[in-house]
Amino acid sequence: MVVGRRNADTVVQVFTDFYDRTNGTLPELITTDGYSVYETVILDTYGVWCAELELTPQEQAEFDRKGMSEFYFPVEITYAKVVKEKEAGRVVEVSSEVVLGSEEQAEETLAESEQSETINTSFVERWFGTQRQFNGRKKRKAYTFSKELSFHEACTWLVVTWYNFGWCVRTLRQKVQEDPPRYHYRTPAMAAGLADHAWTMRELLCYPLYPPKEAPQSKVRTYKEVLERLEGVFSA
Repeated sequence: MVVGRRNADTVVQVFTDFYDRTNGTLPELITTDGYSVYETVILDTYGVWCAELELTPQEQAEFDRKGMSEFYFPVEITYAKVVKEKEAGRVVEVSSEVVLGSEEQAEETLAESEQSETINTSFVERWFGTQRQFNGRKKRKAYTFSKELSFHEACTWLVVTWYNFGWCVRTLRQKVQEDPPRYHYRTPAMAAGLADHAWTMRELLCYPLYPPKEAPQSKVRTYKEVLERLEGVFSA
């Protein structure tokens, strides 16, 4: 998660962070809304130029023989977007479109999924709804909205921590008795084996944090740098 404005540079940070956290694992299906920046950033994140592959002379010859493009995007990835048509501020139509990959790939991935049957952005939208419920700074048309980014970011991460360690999610409960029904309620952290009980707000706020002595120095890339790297891809 990246806290920031909805702009191109923030999208770059989100995908860079996700790529690092997943060690570059290729996702079978990526879905977003209709924001046009996503396609460019996804191409930059997972695509690679031939010159960056450090091919041996034999591999380069094979590459040239097959007439492959100078820019390669993994065929394993399908990218689709959900487009919402609005009238007078209300959604009147929702459609989906496969942008990278094929319809067949998307259908095959969805057929194997245990969560989704259609291309959608329901999970992230539900997460945004939860954020607004727990965080008054994100409520729409309310006086509690954030006036300073630093406070907004701090409160956002507090909600994320509380969501994972302090909130018992109904869908994660485990039935321990049939009649009468009794349940063992769990937080996401408990379900993941990261905690053995639901943390209180006091525990969260009093837990000591020790920053690393040598914090990793990661350069924040910009959308302008992405466009420079992909120069020639769209024209080709």
